[in-house]
Amino acid sequence: MTVTADIEIRAAYCEALDEDGEVLAAFATSDDPDEGYALFRQDGAKLWLEVSDDIFGAHDAIETITVDDARIAFVIRPAQVARLGMIRSVEITPAAEVEGWAEAVALLRKMLPAGD
Repeated sequence: MTVTADIEIRAAYCEALDEDGEVLAAFATSDDPDEGYALFRQDGAKLWLEVSDDIFGAHDAIETITVDDARIAFVIRPAQVARLGMIRSVEITPAAEVEGWAEAVALLRKMLPAGD
């Protein structure tokens, strides 16, 4: 059985930033934020997740996550679903032409707690 994510992001533009105390990995459909994105930001010991709009974000919102070279898939904690616009699951895959995917995936892996 195949489960379809509530939101699917085909990332054509990715960013990995780790400087001056700011650590974030972003995956976007394009360089226009109105077209869909997922942002992961290290905020002290917590991980901030934002999906497609800055009002749809929360700390420690991820219940489970799978990160590999071809896909990022995660499920939102039930208590955080409303904060993320009723999104329960997200799948991010790279577009055929993608900028910065490998770097952003590598940084995201470093931000995740051990065991995720």
